[in-house]
Amino acid sequence: MGVALVANIVFIGPPGAGKSTVAHAVCESLPLDVISTGVLLRAEIATGSLLGQQIAAAIDHGNLVTDEVMHQVLGAYIATLPATHGFILDGYPRTLSQAQYLPTFLAHYGRTLTLVALLDIPDDVVVQRLSGRRMCVTPSDTFPVHVDDPASLAECQTRGGTLTMRPDDAPEIVLHRVAVYHATTQPLIAYFDQLQLLKRIDARSPADVVAQTIVGLVV
Repeated sequence: MGVALVANIVFIGPPGAGKSTVAHAVCESLPLDVISTGVLLRAEIATGSLLGQQIAAAIDHGNLVTDEVMHQVLGAYIATLPATHGFILDGYPRTLSQAQYLPTFLAHYGRTLTLVALLDIPDDVVVQRLSGRRMCVTPSDTFPVHVDDPASLAECQTRGGTLTMRPDDAPEIVLHRVAVYHATTQPLIAYFDQLQLLKRIDARSPADVVAQTIVGLVV
């Protein structure tokens, strides 16, 4: 079987499962664009708009933004994608109502869902990963590092960066985010499982291993 040229994939997993890293690794093998709702939301926050202020208030308290806001931001981006490229959707859907609406939402842009990849990881690993995460801010860019990863910390220092913690990576906020994840996404996981679109993948494995597992499911 040849490569599915226009594969539209949803990533589901708790914060800290490595969805962004795995998504970009998958895109090295398949013609896909990564759509990170977190990136889109933070970009809107950076504009200083009223919408951005509403998004910031929700994220800083570890809560989810409303469906209306998410559809507004996500739809504007999907409309810009070339028809020859599929996508990996990271961060949406997160609730059953979003999952049920997804086929209609995608149909508006002439797309259908190919696969739902569930990146599974224990809660204690999530807390360890995120509470130790920092953002390295350099004059040219910003990238994540971890307090348990000397190589990434050294790279930050070499590039003249400074370390900051995202407000939603504080331990108490991480625990709240994990609780929100379980409460809101378990029903949609069951929903996609019933549709036979869901594949469970052990996200404790290295990112390149997780990525190749996903590639193997759509080629």
